[in-house]
Amino acid sequence: MMGLTVEDLLQIEQANQISLICGEKGLKNEIKGVTIIEAPDIVHFITGGELLLTGLYAFQSCSLSTYKTYMYELQKKNVSGIILKPGRMVEDAESKIAWLKEFAEQESIPLMEMPFELSFQSILSTVMERLFNEEVTQLKYYKTTHDNFMALAFAEENEGHRIEDILAMLEKLIGNPVALFQQNMRCYACSGEEPFAFRILPGVKPYDPGILTNYEYLVQRDGEQTQYIVQLDLNVGTKMYLVIAEQTSEFNPMNCIAVENAIVSLQYEFARAFAVSELEKKFQNDILYSILHGKNMPIEELKKNIALIGMDLDSSYRVMVFGITGDIWRKRNFNERIFYLDILEEAVRLCMPECKIHRETDRIVAVRKENPDTAQSEYRRDLRQKLERIQANVLQHHRSLQVKAGVGKQVRGLTNLPETYHEANDAYLFVDIAGDAVGDRVGDNKAQMVLFSDLGIFKLLCQVEDPKALMEYVPESLQKLFEYKKPQRDDLIVTLKAYLDHNQNLSKTAQDLFVHYKTAAYRMEKIAKITGIDFDNANEILAVRIGLVVYQMIGNYNKKSQEE
Repeated sequence: MMGLTVEDLLQIEQANQISLICGEKGLKNEIKGVTIIEAPDIVHFITGGELLLTGLYAFQSCSLSTYKTYMYELQKKNVSGIILKPGRMVEDAESKIAWLKEFAEQESIPLMEMPFELSFQSILSTVMERLFNEEVTQLKYYKTTHDNFMALAFAEENEGHRIEDILAMLEKLIGNPVALFQQNMRCYACSGEEPFAFRILPGVKPYDPGILTNYEYLVQRDGEQTQYIVQLDLNVGTKMYLVIAEQTSEFNPMNCIAVENAIVSLQYEFARAFAVSELEKKFQNDILYSILHGKNMPIEELKKNIALIGMDLDSSYRVMVFGITGDIWRKRNFNERIFYLDILEEAVRLCMPECKIHRETDRIVAVRKENPDTAQSEYRRDLRQKLERIQANVLQHHRSLQVKAGVGKQVRGLTNLPETYHEANDAYLFVDIAGDAVGDRVGDNKAQMVLFSDLGIFKLLCQVEDPKALMEYVPESLQKLFEYKKPQRDDLIVTLKAYLDHNQNLSKTAQDLFVHYKTAAYRMEKIAKITGIDFDNANEILAVRIGLVVYQMIGNYNKKSQEE
């Protein structure tokens, strides 16, 4: 609610002798202080919103030009009003008062007059009493809300729902729905059953809460709804937005007092939850590390440990390994890599909440309980959808980051996890070794995944790290194309790959490469002349396909060696 306004002052019995001269449009101005103008330079000492009391004696010897300058400086401080007390000799008083009336009307500053018999002290006392009473009310309200939120934060019941409880209490206090949003504008929690829509709009503006605060308040209009936004740093590396939707009652400084106390409780709760979460993560990480790496432990101890993290001994599981690839990742230093790995872990936890997460130095390992009756095609489709969501989350932090995933086979029994874990790692490494040759592109050519079961013969070839040894798997006809030293060689290799990918269809090859049909036909004639490939021989075409992938593997090995 608004504090003491000029209009309120004129209705107080002790001020009934004050009359309004002009500036009626400013009657709703809030009075935040009261000052007597004893000297022209008082403008340097006021903070804004003051009610000014003057007999113009401070300007008794000023020229009209200087007098106007002082008044314009006062206007910049957004004074709430001016009370004029005539009676003392002031040079050129009539001209100054006449100009002041025009100025006050123009700037919507209420200009009032009080009788000579009425003392400034009586007005000072009246205004200060009201202001001080308002401050006492705010202090009492602060203590009441503080005690309520602290009692809620330390309550033993409703464990795990304290964030929602804090927001629900805040809604009761301010009479408007509230919600907590993450940096990506995803609703983390809200006071009602359904969150309202929220996004930062171009027209968002700073908002003065009318109280002392350590937070930044913003206000915006979204359709028919005004939203008040508080940007929060919750002291655990998490930034969020606390958003109040002005739907039922007007947002005011008393509401801000409740908001400030709610923020303190939220900070405490997030700090508590973060500490508990970190302990749980470390405990789970240690157990999963032992299982994934085949560390021996007594069966009873194993059963006890996996029960604590919600796993069982005889179910079916599959391991997935996630990481980040691309030049932007390779160029980052260690601390920046840790930062982006944090983002990836958060995205995996968000998009695959059913998984148990294990974190390694440069990758995230997810262990998921599987239904053995689920078809491979259904699992692949589900994983593609989840990987696309993970990629979308990561892209919100950096547009150049690409997520890659290696997927192991499904195994029966927890003790067989090392097998699917090693397969997932091999598939994960193959993303970098063979690029997109066998990988499955997901989400607008950003994320990429490889299932170990899709590798076929490459399960053996990815274990060969000597480029010379790999070259033995490239057919002689294809080697002739690689040895072709003219500038067109790379275009010819790309064209050959596209031609085989499109089952030797020249029209589709041309469309895929964005070249004319005759250009594609010319290139294929050139390839046939250089290599002597028999495109009607299925066995030779299979060998050429394998050779193209091996050639890409050799290129990646050479590139990796140069980087090292």
